[in-house]
Amino acid sequence: MKYGFRTISIIAALAVVTAGGVAESAVPTAGDVAVEAQETEQTQTQAVTDDSAAVEGEATPEDNGEQERERIRQAQQMLIDLGYLYGSADGFYGPMTASALKRFQNANSLEETGELNDETMQALSGIADQVGDVKALQQRLIDLGYLRGVADGAFGERSQAAMRQFQAIHALEATGVPDDATREVLFSDGARALPKRLGAGSKGDAVIELQQKLIQYGFLSGEADGSYGVKTAAAVKRFQNHLVAQGKAEALGIEPSGEATAVTLLALYDPEYSSYLNDVHAGDEGDEVKRVERRLAGLGYMDAEPDDIMDDYAVSAAEAFRTAAGLEGSAYDRAYIDALFAQDAPEAEHFVLHPIAYGDEGDAVREVQEALVCGGLTISMPDGIYGKGLVKGVETLREYLASIGSPRVFAYDDGEALSVEAQQLLSDGLLNDLPGAFNVTDTAMVLRVQRRLHTLYYLSKRNIDGAFGEKTQSALKDFQTANGLPTTGGADTATLNRLFSPDAAFKLLPYRVEVSIDKQRVYVYELQESGDYELIHTFLCSTGLGNTTPRGIYLDGGPVNVWHHFSKFDCWARYSFEIDGDIMFHSVIYSERNTDTLRESSLYGLGNKASHGCVRLAVKSAKWLFEHCAPGSLVIIIY
Repeated sequence: MKYGFRTISIIAALAVVTAGGVAESAVPTAGDVAVEAQETEQTQTQAVTDDSAAVEGEATPEDNGEQERERIRQAQQMLIDLGYLYGSADGFYGPMTASALKRFQNANSLEETGELNDETMQALSGIADQVGDVKALQQRLIDLGYLRGVADGAFGERSQAAMRQFQAIHALEATGVPDDATREVLFSDGARALPKRLGAGSKGDAVIELQQKLIQYGFLSGEADGSYGVKTAAAVKRFQNHLVAQGKAEALGIEPSGEATAVTLLALYDPEYSSYLNDVHAGDEGDEVKRVERRLAGLGYMDAEPDDIMDDYAVSAAEAFRTAAGLEGSAYDRAYIDALFAQDAPEAEHFVLHPIAYGDEGDAVREVQEALVCGGLTISMPDGIYGKGLVKGVETLREYLASIGSPRVFAYDDGEALSVEAQQLLSDGLLNDLPGAFNVTDTAMVLRVQRRLHTLYYLSKRNIDGAFGEKTQSALKDFQTANGLPTTGGADTATLNRLFSPDAAFKLLPYRVEVSIDKQRVYVYELQESGDYELIHTFLCSTGLGNTTPRGIYLDGGPVNVWHHFSKFDCWARYSFEIDGDIMFHSVIYSERNTDTLRESSLYGLGNKASHGCVRLAVKSAKWLFEHCAPGSLVIIIY
């Protein structure tokens, strides 16, 4: 038998909670057939009744059914939200809904009827409102990165811990309870989201930002290179331990792991964060002293490896910062510490000078080396290491000062140690004071001129002989032309003043080839029309074992042989290119003059010291130099 739309609508409308039982669904049963037999006769009467109800403003049976279904649907949704019911809220009362209601009533000390009475609906609404609020709190914590998972409405230990972290980060009382003050901040635009965590292997701008902050607060030394390695991990751990010492780590949920967790990053980037732990005093030792020294060195006030002792030099540097920052008093207290580690802390115009001696390293050593090079007293490349080259340079300086009768000669009596006064004299231009008119027979002065011409790439090392000959005069002419001076080839006062100036112009050659022994790389720069050099190639190389590859400036290099035999070692190499005598660029090694006899160890050794002094390259790298760099077209710099 078929059921019409009207019949089904009536049956559906009767699917409500009744005193005698529950209509389980809107699907008609066999007993409904008799109802249909009477339905046609009652249709007209029912229509009149419906109209009357509408006139009187009372709900029709259909209206009552819709309202009740909506009530059931709302109850079902709340039961779902509270975890008592699974599925969807369909508005139909069945056994699953009844069972869920019973469980809810039992859990909330209500009469366990399974019926949706007013008392049960009121209890559901009250608890559901609370859960909805909890879910909103949880979802906000999830969105900001403090909580993982889904908002389940149960504010348990994980939610409370996340709330405590949020409160601690936002300078609220870290109770884990979402009070009114916490809610206001949590749902404001000022709520701070946790950044993405960083750890071993991380690279890029986010790591650079992290390293820059660690450097600012004195937990890391050096440059921000964007690579999260061992040093960065150690610096992060130092910061985390610092938070522990400050009593801030526990509330934030931070443990000293070396991993830049989201909360660690947020604490580090907090613009209101103060790294102050305690006052520092002259003579103190410990981690705080080392952190202070790292910052002073990073800002350029110290030229020494930071250590954990607040010695006299550290105090001098600290006082230089006080002056630059305009700070009053004499204590290294909170005000001083906060100023020192501020992002806009003033950088030093120059580091505080200190005595240096053989074996020392740093900028003070490098400045002396640069002054001696600029003054024509040495051709050793500045490397910041007080070694034999600098000792010899200081001795040459003393000899020169003695030859001109300088009263400053006694400051350089000891070639292995230089006082602050000796360094200051060089910095103030000691070597700029010329001893009158240039005399071509003054060997000491001619040597100064020749050395300086060499370090500016105008004169070969082999022509530094103390004799004012054609090579020297030709080099001076090139120098004068490049520096806008009259091209006389003579060493007049204007030429000498320019020659010994830090602003003297280098000779511009088509190529500049630099060999870094530390990095085992060859860098090829090409001269551009603008007058600047542009890096065009970086070659992996193998320099000599130990110190067998000589450092210096070489101007006479050029191609030698496509195949070169080294009789002393009974081996062959391709595309040999002279650097200085037997020191050459060349390819990897072959046992015979045959490409099939490659010694693979020489190929795999590229990137490490392995030769007897030459600079080994891959075949294509050696070939490039051989084919592109003619004699006189390049300067080779080995450092």
